[in-house]
Amino acid sequence: MKQTPKAFLLHGFVGAGKTTFAKRLETAEMALRFTHDEWMNQLYGEDPPAEHFADYARRVFNVMETTWTRCLDVGTSVILDFGFWTRADRERTRAVVAEHGGEAVLYRLNCTDDLAWERVSTRNRSLAGSLFIAPNTFQVLKSRFEPLEDDEERIEIAPFDTR
Repeated sequence: MKQTPKAFLLHGFVGAGKTTFAKRLETAEMALRFTHDEWMNQLYGEDPPAEHFADYARRVFNVMETTWTRCLDVGTSVILDFGFWTRADRERTRAVVAEHGGEAVLYRLNCTDDLAWERVSTRNRSLAGSLFIAPNTFQVLKSRFEPLEDDEERIEIAPFDTR
């Protein structure tokens, strides 16, 4: 019997360790990893202009979704390293995963804001596929982040060393 493909959804704020965890998970689960920041960096550079960022991000998400849903269609598990900052995004993605015959598995990665900023500051010095995040941007983004609610089933990942 064919195994149901999984979509591993990674929830967490900037600097929580999502991409490091995603890289480990792709090997453990033999799943294809989709990391939004890497695609943005490849297509638009490490610091896309603020006035175009939302449009660029939407374009990347659309192309990625076309690709990762096709993976599910053919039975390949995927890792969605997107952050899933809003409940609406999480619910919509769970529905899309189900429509394509997959099973959604939500992971929550969490750390203190101080540790997250420390990681982002370190990453900013050598982006290697990531996006530059200024201190003000970090604070603006934090105001848009919605933690998981108690009724959202997930697997908790304790803070870990991302080096």
